[in-house]
Amino acid sequence: MAVVKAFMITSMPFVIAEAGTGMASLLIGQLSIPPPIGVGTAIDVAILVAGLSVALVRTTRTRESST
Repeated sequence: MAVVKAFMITSMPFVIAEAGTGMASLLIGQLSIPPPIGVGTAIDVAILVAGLSVALVRTTRTRESST
């Protein structure tokens, strides 16, 4: 249960960020994903990279502390 709670706490900022960009795209249309290269794509890639980086750091720290 602690692992699930830690995962949810760690991933929640990225979920909220994606939901925010989705709502902004819905309301103003500036962040919509096709155009292939645009502001929406850049923001989504930045959120993806940040989320993957946090997941990688947490996974690496967990492995190092358990050995």
